[in-house]
Formats: sequence, structure tokens, C-alpha cells
Amino acid sequence: MYGEYAPEILKKLHEIELQMLKDFMEICDRNQIEYFAISGTAIGAVRHNGFIPWDDDIDIALLRSDYEKFVRSMERDKEFCEKYDLWGPDRPHKYYNLQPTLMRRNTVFVNENAAAGGYRPGILMDLFIYDNIPEDKKEAEQIIKKCKIYKILYITRNVNFFKLVKGQQLLQKLKNITCGFIRIGLRMIPKSDEILYRKFLRYATMYKGKSDKYTCLFDPGSSIMHIYKSKSYPTVKMPFENTEIRMVKNYDEQLKQHMGNYMEMPPVEKRTNHCPVEINFGDEE
Repeated sequence: MYGEYAPEILKKLHEIELQMLKDFMEICDRNQIEYFAISGTAIGAVRHNGFIPWDDDIDIALLRSDYEKFVRSMERDKEFCEKYDLWGPDRPHKYYNLQPTLMRRNTVFVNENAAAGGYRPGILMDLFIYDNIPEDKKEAEQIIKKCKIYKILYITRNVNFFKLVKGQQLLQKLKNITCGFIRIGLRMIPKSDEILYRKFLRYATMYKGKSDKYTCLFDPGSSIMHIYKSKSYPTVKMPFENTEIRMVKNYDEQLKQHMGNYMEMPPVEKRTNHCPVEINFGDEE
């Protein structure tokens, strides 16, 4: 998914997201919470010393213990909570997927899936939770496959795929129609979203504390975005716009593993962003 922004809109979006990042890093530093940039944000830090020019969000990863610590720290911080909400499957305000997402209050940033699910989130920062997985490749693949099943079912349950049929090619239309009918069945089961999340979490935390290997089990790239804590920590700081952001210390190795030749600018047809169907800066205008 990719969409072109008017330059002034993207500039304003980056300004708000950069302030979100600074606020997030401040609460993490104050509470000794480790985090690191991944995906587009990590590439942006290395290749552009800031945002990838067409990117429209921030990707931050935390080990599960640090994510849980962040949640506790956030809940104690009244000033932070006046500016931000945290949506996710473990939060009072759930989202259509399994990814915890930090939202800027009084703003709107709705992508296609969110719109099809009836969600109106704010300008956001994605938080990627990294869980332990087995060192053995085959065992890790089994955990990844099981988590993928529950992730797909969770999204299918929360997104009305009938609304995503228009304009799609035939095969994708058939997939979306099938997901639409599966959604009807899932929503007939009381609290099916909570059931699916518990089943996902059971497998995601099965190896907690049992290995040095971690990955984000709700991400499609979980099999190639893993890290080894002993090789990745302590994190290092890299320039990002007018501040600094933390990265795993072997960031070049990790980015090549996850993203390939990440220093090469991709052609327009291979670029991705979130292409919102609705955006509103609210109090930030």
C-alpha cells in the first residue's frame, strides 16, 4: 500500500510523529525502559538521518518485559496520558490487529483496514513486542506458524473485508469475500477476540526466558526480523532528525537480514506507507 502526500501534509505529520517519539523516549529513559527502532524507522535513521521521505509512521520495538514496564509507567504518568492513548489487544481500547499502537489524542489517522473495521485511530506509533522463540529453526517455525494463524483470525474477526472488495483483482476479491464470511462466524462467538488473543499469547510467551533469540510474532516478517539479545544489546544511539534514536548495536546485520539491501532507494512502485483514507491534525493544526 502506497499513497502520495501533499508535501505540507507529510511535513506536518512528521512534526507530530517526531514529538511523539521524543515524548516516548523521554518516558522510557526516565523509567529505564529499553527500546529500539526497526523497519522503516531504522532504515530512515541510517540512510536519511531521519524519516524516509515518504514514510508516515514510526516503528519501535521492545522486548515484552520492557513493553509491560512501559505500560505501567505510562499509566502512572498523568501528563503523558493526557496526550496519548495506547490501543491494543491487552488494552481497554482494542484495535483491529494484535499490535499495540500509541495514538496522539485529538487527531485522526485512518487507514483502509481501520476504516473497514469501524476504527478511527489517531496519528500513531507502532510498538512491536519481541518475544523469545526457540534457537532451533524448525521449532521456531512451528511457533511462528501457530501465532500467524491466530493473528490472521484476529484481524479477520475485526475487519469487515466485504468493504475491501471494490477495485481489487479477482483473486483478492475472492479472498476478501471469504474473510468476510469467516468474520460473521467469528463474531457469533462471544468474546472471540479475547479468546483468539489468549491463544496467540499462549504460544507467543511459551519460550519466555528460555532463549537468547527474539522476534515479533504478530508481524508478517517474524521469521526474518529476529534478533539475538547478546548480539543486539546494549543499544546504540543514531541521529534522527533533530534528536537521536536507539538502535540494536548490530543494526547493519539486522537490517540486511530483515530488509535486504536497505541502503538502496527503492523505485516508486516498491515503496510502501499507510495511505490514510482520513487524516486530521485536530489540536495540532
